[in-house]
Amino acid sequence: MGPARLIAVSGLGPKEPAAFVVEAQGRRLLLDCGEGSEPGRLPDFDAIGNIDAIILSHGHIDHAGALRFSDRIGSPPVYATAPVLARLKGIAGRAIPMRGRADVLGIGIETGTNGHAPGGVWLRLAVGDGIVYMGDHSVESALYQFDVPPATATMIIDGSYGDTEETLEPQRRRIVEILGRGPALLPVPPDGRGPDIAAWLLAESFDVAIDDQVRSVANMLTHTARHSAREEALPGLERLLLQARVIDGGAAARGVMVVHGGSGDVGVANALIKRWQTAADPTILFTGHLPAGTTGRRLVDSGRALFSRWNVHPRMSDNLALIERVDPRRIVPAFGRPEWIAHWQKHVTSREIVSSTPIEL
Repeated sequence: MGPARLIAVSGLGPKEPAAFVVEAQGRRLLLDCGEGSEPGRLPDFDAIGNIDAIILSHGHIDHAGALRFSDRIGSPPVYATAPVLARLKGIAGRAIPMRGRADVLGIGIETGTNGHAPGGVWLRLAVGDGIVYMGDHSVESALYQFDVPPATATMIIDGSYGDTEETLEPQRRRIVEILGRGPALLPVPPDGRGPDIAAWLLAESFDVAIDDQVRSVANMLTHTARHSAREEALPGLERLLLQARVIDGGAAARGVMVVHGGSGDVGVANALIKRWQTAADPTILFTGHLPAGTTGRRLVDSGRALFSRWNVHPRMSDNLALIERVDPRRIVPAFGRPEWIAHWQKHVTSREIVSSTPIEL
C-alpha cells in the first residue's frame, strides 16, 4: 500500500477536539474536525495544514464542530455517512456507506457501525500496513449496532473512560431510583444517547416526553439510519415515536422530559433550565461529559442538578476484547487523560502503545 504517516494534531489529550491527519499516496486526509469539549476549543489549523479531504467518523461537535473553519485548511470536500451529512448544517458533503467500502481520492476505506451515534462509523484506511480509526464507539448500547472492524496493524482506539469497568446496568438502576422521585429533566445529545435513554425509560413504564430533535433522530434510526440501530431495538423506537409526549420550551414539569442540549447550553434543555434552575423541582439530571464553563457543570457543582453517567464509550475490558479480535501491533489510545497511558501499558504488554505522533504506518 506504500508508505504512510499519521499525525495526531488533536485527540491524544483529555477530550480534545478530534483531528488526525493521514498522509499517503500524495494525499493528506483529515479524520474528523472537532471542536470542544470546552466551547470554542479548536484544533491547531496551522498544524493541520492543507488537506485534500475530511472524513468524519460521526457528527458530534467534538468530531465535526470545526468544519465551519475548513477554509483555513483548503476547503476540502467532506466525506461522511448520509445520516451524518443530513444533520450537518451548511455542509454539502459526499456520502460513504455505514457498512461497506468506498474510495476517497484513490484511497480505499472500509466502514462499520460504531455503536455510538446515528450514522457513526469506524474507518479502516488502506494505507501503510492498514489503520483503523475508531472515533468514538461503544459495545454496550441496546440501541446502536456495533460492527467489529477487520484485522489491522495500527488502531486509534477510544480511550475516553480510561480503565473504568462499570457497566450500564448499575447506571440504569441509579437513574431509575433518581427518576422515581418525581418530574425530571434529562438534557441529552439527540444524536447519541437521547433516543436510547428515552426508549429505555418508556419500556420501564415512565411517562416520557421528547422534543422535536430527539424525535427526529429516533425517526431517522427507523429509516435512513436504520443500519445504525440494532434490529431488536426498532420496535422500541417505533413505540417511542407513537407514545412519547411532545414537549417544547414552554412545557410544564411532568414525567421524564428527554430533550436536546446535553450540557444544558442549547435547545429545549436550555429553555427549560432557565425556567427551573432556581426552583426546587423538577430534578435536573445530566448523564454525559460536562466540560468546565457549561450550564450543566455549573448546576451540578451548585447542587441544583445531579449527574449519573450513562456509558457511551468503551470500558477498558471492552477495548481489550476488541484489541484481541482486531489484533493490531500498534495502539493509539485517543481522547483520554495522559496518566491513563500507564494503564494501557499495564494491560497491553505485547503491543506498542503510542502516546505521541507522527508515526510511520
